[in-house]
Amino acid sequence: MFFKKKDINEVVLMHYEGLIGFKQDFPCKAFIEDENVLFKNDTTDIRLSYNQINNIDYMPETNFMGKYHNNPVNTSKTNAVKWFSVITYTSSSGETKYIAFWSVDSKGRKFFEKVEQNIPHKKVVL
Repeated sequence: MFFKKKDINEVVLMHYEGLIGFKQDFPCKAFIEDENVLFKNDTTDIRLSYNQINNIDYMPETNFMGKYHNNPVNTSKTNAVKWFSVITYTSSSGETKYIAFWSVDSKGRKFFEKVEQNIPHKKVVL
């Protein structure tokens, strides 16, 4: 049988850092909305406008730890590769900040590839 590929408009990732009120290394739900990305945990909802997003990177843990923490390490006890999705954005106060999530599969990358399609300044018109 043939199956239609599921459209990824929501995903559960592990929050690493950047969302106030969210615990480190705990699950976080992310949803694609019309104007925002919505991040949810049990007590908090945070919306990030597509207009605020400057860049989205996807990298293995050693690259993330080296780039953002000056210590390129792998914290896995089983040598599994953690993949980090990093959103760089401009805060409401004008500061450049980032939010980091990790996963051990490609769900985060696929979700944020779809988010990138909604970023106005990323759209190319020929």
